[in-house]
Amino acid sequence: MDFIKIMKTSRFLDPARNFAEARRHSEVRLDPLTGHSSRILDFPIKKIDREDLSALVEGSRAFCPFCPEVVELVTPKFHPDLLKKERYSQGEALCVPNVFPYDENGAVCVMCRQHYVPLLDFTAPMLEDALSCCFAYLKDVVVNQPDMIYQSVNWNYMPLAGGSLVHPHLQITASSSSTNYYTDMVPALREYEHTHGRDFWQDLSDEERASGERCFGATDDITWLTAFAPLGVFDVLAVLHHAHDPEDVRGELLKELVQGILRVMGYIDSLNMYSLNMSLYFLLDNSLFVPHLRICPRVSIPPFGTSQINYMKMLHNETLTTMRPEDVCNDLKAIWEGRAT
Repeated sequence: MDFIKIMKTSRFLDPARNFAEARRHSEVRLDPLTGHSSRILDFPIKKIDREDLSALVEGSRAFCPFCPEVVELVTPKFHPDLLKKERYSQGEALCVPNVFPYDENGAVCVMCRQHYVPLLDFTAPMLEDALSCCFAYLKDVVVNQPDMIYQSVNWNYMPLAGGSLVHPHLQITASSSSTNYYTDMVPALREYEHTHGRDFWQDLSDEERASGERCFGATDDITWLTAFAPLGVFDVLAVLHHAHDPEDVRGELLKELVQGILRVMGYIDSLNMYSLNMSLYFLLDNSLFVPHLRICPRVSIPPFGTSQINYMKMLHNETLTTMRPEDVCNDLKAIWEGRAT
């Protein structure tokens, strides 16, 4: 497996050094499966101050369709031709149709009764119930619609990450149409097996565990690592080795997954970041596609609140970051090993 880095050096005459030559170094990294490129930039990393979210949170309470006093009155019900239940629930979690779906089967899972939950206040039972509720919905979707093979559970946590409501909620999709993520991954997985005669995910896990550069936690069931070519500021990847569909993610595997998610959320909070995107991907008809999860924090860049998404990401599909995956891995490894302070 190739982990390709292309080192770049730019030169200019620096007015801060009386116009003497200065050099800046950067890396272009190619994803070992798809070839997607990401850039690691040599920019000074500005410390992010903890943001006061009180005005945002209080303003969002004016009308929240997910708060317990109104949620069953204002949210829709699933069509009886498609699903067994009008709504799905487990614990405080409630799964209902998305009134503005991205695909033919779009649902929203309200994760809890509490309107705003800071990153550190999410609990294991809260996430386990929410994910289990999503999985029950996805299981039933394919009973009447067997071609809904592209399935995912997704999270836009807070408006900075694209969340239209502050109240914690997941978005669930089951579709017969692939997103670009699947479109890139599936042929690359086939090509990898054809070329090497081996499973990509096991090779990735074995090589990352052996090098220790980006793998910060591993059991028989899940490998946790920072992606070599990240899709965001940093990109945590969890590979679920013995799962195939959502129904497989239960019991001890679900508990292990949730504990890892909570640790990553705690790390994000320790950096004074407060927002994230998360996706858990499934592909039901393809044994080469192993379920896996990605978590990327979302930030605005001080001092002007500049968006991290500029023309490079928006129009060139090129990820930029100043955080080296290996440095993030070291921080997360300390958390996994109980050494973090």
